[in-house]
Parts: sequence; structure tokens; C-alpha cells
Amino acid sequence: MTLRSKRWIEVNGQFAIGEGGGELLRAIEAEVSLVGGARQVGWSYRHAWGYVRRAERVLGVPLLSTKPGKGRTRGAVLTSDARTVVATLLKMS
Repeated sequence: MTLRSKRWIEVNGQFAIGEGGGELLRAIEAEVSLVGGARQVGWSYRHAWGYVRRAERVLGVPLLSTKPGKGRTRGAVLTSDARTVVATLLKMS
């Protein structure tokens, strides 16, 4: 027998982001890249991008800030709101 549970954040009854999205944000932070973060959690770039954008819309805050440039100088970093989301979702994981 195995007990399982899932956690997610809702805003006004609307799903915003779940544990998988929290893992994606954690991976983006580690990789400093949406592409790298998506690859790390096994998601396509397109799915990850759409997931983050939908979560931002529901939450009403930006989760990523992009770093312009070329090569290794460009990428994506988490906003402080995204770090709060990750801490809330994954604090007991």
C-alpha cells in the first residue's frame, strides 16, 4: 500500500501551478535557461514555455526574467515571486 498526495496552487479556484511546475522552476534556476530546465525535467520547450506563461497569467506575477545577450550570457532567471512559489510548493518534498 502506498499513500500519495499532490500539491498545487490555485487562485480563485483556478489552477496556477503544481509540483511539476515547481520542479521546472527549480531546474530553470539551476540551468539559468528555460530550454535547459525543460530538458532537465523531461518537458518540451514549447510545453514548458506555455506552462510558465499560463501560470504567470493566473498568478498575476512574472515568474521569469530573461537575460539578453549571446551564448552563455543569455538565459532566464527566477523572479522573487517564482522563488516564493517554489518554496511554497516544494517545502515538504
